Amino acid sequence: MIQTLALLHAAYRELNARKLFWVTLALSGLIVAAMASVGLNEEGLTVLWWQFDLAFLNTNIMPVDVFYKFIFANLAVPYWLAWLATILALISTASIFPDMVSGGSIDILLSKPIGRTRLFLTRYLTGLLFVMLQVGVFTIAAFLLIGFRGGSWEPWILISIPLVLLFYSYLFSICALLGTITRSTIASFLITILFWLLIFGVNSGEQVTLAGRTALEISLQYSQEDLKEAVDAGDPIEVTGPLQEMCDEDQESLDTWESFHVWFFTAKTILPKTDETVDLLERVLRDRTGMEIGGPPERQEMMFGANQRISNREFRDRLQETMDDRSVFWIIGTSLLFEFAVLGLVCWYFSRRDF
Repeated sequence: MIQTLALLHAAYRELNARKLFWVTLALSGLIVAAMASVGLNEEGLTVLWWQFDLAFLNTNIMPVDVFYKFIFANLAVPYWLAWLATILALISTASIFPDMVSGGSIDILLSKPIGRTRLFLTRYLTGLLFVMLQVGVFTIAAFLLIGFRGGSWEPWILISIPLVLLFYSYLFSICALLGTITRSTIASFLITILFWLLIFGVNSGEQVTLAGRTALEISLQYSQEDLKEAVDAGDPIEVTGPLQEMCDEDQESLDTWESFHVWFFTAKTILPKTDETVDLLERVLRDRTGMEIGGPPERQEMMFGANQRISNREFRDRLQETMDDRSVFWIIGTSLLFEFAVLGLVCWYFSRRDF
């Protein structure tokens, strides 16, 4: 245990000495300061001492606490923590394993009375500690901001710390594997980014096919109801015939979209679910605080399927219901299984490799 703590401390001091750690921390502070400079009153939006009168955004439409929670959950977390800060963290930590297995460094480390698996996992935890400090400082600052400026103290906001850490760990496990095998910081970083883009592409494909399937399910439901009413009313074939054709058209399209969605959903189940992990914060805030983030638009006709009576509100509610039905185990559990498999592979490789 003493050896593990010593290695953890040495690796942390190495990361802490890098300027990018403090650059990222300073940027987090600037973003929190930017959030604090924005306010909301009965007339509209305020930025420092400037007033912008807005009829669609004021305290009569959105309470101040919801306004700040919206900024945190829909802007700060997905765009800063789960995107820009993640890239900076990968840049900072991508060299951990290539530096460890380079000539000279690995000889010193292996001479210590510690197993190779524990040595690797200790370095891995160091990279996660780097990110946890960054996310923790930013989240706690945002929590205090929402409390003082918004007048709402929501401890559930702090759950973003483990969620973002989980999100980062999925990518960092791939970076660790590539860094150990290739011994190249640049290669491990770039291929990790490509893997992240692959996850994004699979997720986008699954979302698109799910949206198409959902819209066609609603369209088919309306078409079947129209056909049933016509049959019950004893309408002639001239009326029921086109309605039956609409049902057949929607069913055929639905079968096609469902088949594509199954393929994307299967691939998504195997891969880590980065977007869904971060989106759990919004679900928690809705369930625990009763906050609706970004309400659906008013009824508006949506052109999709043979039946053209689908509204955006109905479509969005149905799609959101499907997403909320996905369990935490499916989102986090299957992602962790992928991460553990990657870590098991790299630990096996590191333990058997003759350095």
